[in-house]
Amino acid sequence: MSFRKSDWLEAGKIALETLENLGGVFLISNDKESLRPNVMTIGWLELGIVWRRPIITVLVRPSRHTFSLLEENPFFVVGVPPSSWKKEIDFCGSTSGREVDKFSQCGFNPVNINDFPVPVIEGCEVAFGCEIIQKTRVEAGNFIASILDEFYPQDDYHSIYFGEIKESWSRG
Repeated sequence: MSFRKSDWLEAGKIALETLENLGGVFLISNDKESLRPNVMTIGWLELGIVWRRPIITVLVRPSRHTFSLLEENPFFVVGVPPSSWKKEIDFCGSTSGREVDKFSQCGFNPVNINDFPVPVIEGCEVAFGCEIIQKTRVEAGNFIASILDEFYPQDDYHSIYFGEIKESWSRG
């Protein structure tokens, strides 16, 4: 299966529709030492223009394995799976990459595109290759109480990573 370059805005529409319908998309990162890819499911992301650049923001809690990988390696991929991958979305959102090679468990084939340092999962509909250009930590004092109660009952606040979209691809 091959990927072709695509318009990030058109690919973004597909990503947001999939996020809404499937409940998640994939965030792919690499271990800096072994270069082994890791994947987690994310249910929150934003696409837009910030600092005159196309940006995807992703939120990752410090307790997640992906957090340490993103702190070590400034590149990530957001992969948008087909709607038939609900089982894989659920598995990658409930299993830690610290203990399990999720690529192997799910039968994912990593595909390297144009020397981008993080692979895409073969079979994804669209994908975005991003470089982290800013990160910030969510702070409790900046929320209304209902958000804190619903999403942060254990005070495990996300870090927000602003990834400049360097490349976007679609199947085909």
